[in-house]
Amino acid sequence: MDFAAWYLELRGWLIQHPDAILISIFLVALIEAVAVVGVIVPAVPLLFVLCVLAAHADVALLPVFIAGIGGAMLGDGISYALGKGFKDSIHRVWPFTRFPAWLARAEEFVASHGGKSIILGRFIGPLRAFVPLAAGVFRMKPLYFLWMNLLSALAWAPTHLLPGYSLGAAARNAWLPGRDQLLFVACILILVAVLTWLLPVLQGRRQRAASRAPLANTGRYQTRAGLPEEQRDALRLAAAAGIAFLVLAVGLPLLRPLDIEWTQALFRLRQDSLDHVFVALSLLGERQGLLAFATVLGGWLALRRQWQTLVLLGMVCVIGLTVPAVLKQLFAVVRPQWVQVVPAAMSFPSGHAFNAVMVWGLVLVLVLRHGNDTVSNVARPLLLSLMLLTLASRPYLGVHWVSDVVGGGLLGLACLALLRWGWHRLPAPTPALPETLAVLATALAVSLIVAVFPHLDIALLDYRPLPLPPAHLPPP
Repeated sequence: MDFAAWYLELRGWLIQHPDAILISIFLVALIEAVAVVGVIVPAVPLLFVLCVLAAHADVALLPVFIAGIGGAMLGDGISYALGKGFKDSIHRVWPFTRFPAWLARAEEFVASHGGKSIILGRFIGPLRAFVPLAAGVFRMKPLYFLWMNLLSALAWAPTHLLPGYSLGAAARNAWLPGRDQLLFVACILILVAVLTWLLPVLQGRRQRAASRAPLANTGRYQTRAGLPEEQRDALRLAAAAGIAFLVLAVGLPLLRPLDIEWTQALFRLRQDSLDHVFVALSLLGERQGLLAFATVLGGWLALRRQWQTLVLLGMVCVIGLTVPAVLKQLFAVVRPQWVQVVPAAMSFPSGHAFNAVMVWGLVLVLVLRHGNDTVSNVARPLLLSLMLLTLASRPYLGVHWVSDVVGGGLLGLACLALLRWGWHRLPAPTPALPETLAVLATALAVSLIVAVFPHLDIALLDYRPLPLPPAHLPPP
């Protein structure tokens, strides 16, 4: 079946039947909140797409909110009723007989936070579908649960429904980016949402596999956190990304016609308001911006005598400044010649893509090692968005081929996985998480002040698009 044709047909039918969109939003919000089922269904990207379609179909925002809030409350209510009905016997019901950690974490969360857990649980992916169930097991008073359920749904609705609806509504206004540009950004954000949902799910599967057949915490899988399975996965990820990079590099001549077609398609999306965003992201990924970020972070690590983490940061800087530059000369791929001022360096692999994955990936690794689920669930989508939008900025601006970005991203992922593997063999950093987050925010602000704001106007002129030439192979 042609998926694209099927999607367009379904999209057209939904826009012609607005009631079906509202029913779908209600059902997806309900399913997301039901215990067990909500973990499996990727509700966030589905709700995003449905809200975009609701705006296209001229559905008012209030019915969208009512449908989403109603579904979310009913889903939590079903989970609460199941927990209250089964009570202590819920531990003997499948799938909790096989995966007891699912319910144990939710029960611990409810015991620690009480009624607030219903509100907080809405925003913690792995726990979202189990907190109301645990509240029922603990026999939380029905009226109190109903009140917390309403508050949690009211807090949940704007963050999950408004972004998609806003994008859909913006596509109808001529002064904002057009439909194609918004769909481009929406695809990136949907990918971020899928990855944000998928990574904790994969981690849960790894933990369940470890409980059945644990690895020995020795040798190449040794880790200070006692999680050798994560070390094994890091090595596998490094190997897979490295092999994928080699395959791409060898196949570049064969992929060139398709590469040119895809890059031109992204370049044709150029639009003034989006140009400001992507040029700013591109400047942030330049050496000056990343070195400013690393200087602030490195200075703090030195003051706190975190020498092992400082060495890791230094390795990221050295690798980022040398590996892409050497490989560019080796492959000698000419850039697209589609902007006013073409960067002088060769094209493959993209240094922006390589460094975005390395630097923002390192920040994510640093935050995740603190083990705070709430902060991790916020940091993961923010850093993934920064990473993927930076990668997308280069072919959009017309200064890199798509293959350059894919190659740079794969190579950066391989290096990051190896550095993460080595770092987790060492003791964890001692600074508290709030201090770490404050320093990271300061480093980002300094990077924006030093590398982005003073150079944005000049960069916008340098990146002005030239008329797009017919598809052709670049000169050797």
